[in-house]
Amino acid sequence: MKALDFIQIFASNVRRMDFRLSSAQVILAVIAGYRRHSTITEATRLHPNTVTNILQDLISQGYINRFGDSRPYVYRPTTEGEQLAGNLLDKNTLPSP
Repeated sequence: MKALDFIQIFASNVRRMDFRLSSAQVILAVIAGYRRHSTITEATRLHPNTVTNILQDLISQGYINRFGDSRPYVYRPTTEGEQLAGNLLDKNTLPSP
């Protein structure tokens, strides 16, 4: 699969699921193993405040769990978060025309 095909499928899945691209970036970063706010920010190149807000949203939606009693917290995907990431990366989805 060409990189452009993958990008088109990913973008189509984000639209189809009515999900924000920045939220998709953060959940995929956590799935990829970036577990702290600073590394998620580095990986996604999003503004730190944006990452904070997205992490809070993903936690409230049940896609990510936060661990630790104080900063820096560790973030890990839930089963639902792993499923979401799988759906975003689903290669069987055809890109929209």
